[in-house]
Amino acid sequence: MRIDDLDRVYKLEMKLFPNPWPKSFFKNDLISQDTVAFVVEYKGSMIGYSLSTFINAGFHITNIAVDEKYQRQGVASKLMQKLENIATENGCHYIYLEVRTNNTVAIGLYKSLGYNILFKRRYYYIDGDDAYVMDKELE
Repeated sequence: MRIDDLDRVYKLEMKLFPNPWPKSFFKNDLISQDTVAFVVEYKGSMIGYSLSTFINAGFHITNIAVDEKYQRQGVASKLMQKLENIATENGCHYIYLEVRTNNTVAIGLYKSLGYNILFKRRYYYIDGDDAYVMDKELE
């Protein structure tokens, strides 16, 4: 992901999420040296993206999204595997993320990839929704 991708990324963010991140969050993360950011393109269109950050011995997936037309086709799984590989190559011992407690599809995906629910963060999202913190140990 590059700065000139932000308009397309933010358009998808607004389409997919009830309370999208402010565009400035994407920009701030993107300019950080600790951030790993990708866009996923298919036939010239951006269909997904991810943002992640190295934090000590861990790797935090802060944002991941796939356009609804391409969900349940393995795009998110491949993106997650790429992020896990990068984390492992950089010596991270674990990877974690937050997910809305009512996002059963994403929770199911993460569990199928070996993630476990650690705990619930109450009122994590701007709209007051709770989040599960999920993690996975890396080898």
